[in-house]
Amino acid sequence: MSGNTILELACGTGRLANSLVREGADYTGLELSQDFADLAKKKLNQYGNTPTIVTGDMRNFQLNKTFDLIFIGFNSFLHLLTDEDAASFFTCVKKHLHENSRFLIDIFIPNPLFLYRPEGIQFPVLEYNDSHSDKIVKVQESNIYNADTEVNELTWYFSFDDQKDFAIEQFSMRMYFPSKMNQILIENGFRILHQWGDYYRSPLGEGSKLQIYDVCIA
Repeated sequence: MSGNTILELACGTGRLANSLVREGADYTGLELSQDFADLAKKKLNQYGNTPTIVTGDMRNFQLNKTFDLIFIGFNSFLHLLTDEDAASFFTCVKKHLHENSRFLIDIFIPNPLFLYRPEGIQFPVLEYNDSHSDKIVKVQESNIYNADTEVNELTWYFSFDDQKDFAIEQFSMRMYFPSKMNQILIENGFRILHQWGDYYRSPLGEGSKLQIYDVCIA
């Protein structure tokens, strides 16, 4: 890992970067949220090989260098809601790849049972301990899926046992099925080297829950 130049897109608070920087990677992270970028800098500055964290939009960035590896994890690619957004993103990515670079995308495979759930019904997502009160926060979600745009509109409801829906957050995600991902990658000038269905590099298959793409410039 030492000496490899790595660019992570939508790097968040540096959760994935931590192990890469610790192993000596020449790491750069791009993040839209200034708060997340600041937290990532604070978290990663403990290492001698200080990483670079840049605040910017993954649909429009120019870092004036190429990288050995570029990746986007944790379903962040799903926040590109249109083909135009994806095309702008891929154009920027290609400008930062050299002929031997690899580009990785990690997203889940949409499940029709998830997309076409009854409207207005809340389904459990996760639980966690609130850092201030130490009370358990229960998160539930509802969704409305538009099959024409392939955009899933999600609403998350945060509750304590004694306080229901104390916070409500809404966000949108594009549902990219494997056939669409193959098409959009090829149309935007990439060659697909591998398609994996999990983090153990199992082949993408009918029972896969993830779609992980290892690509290069065509």
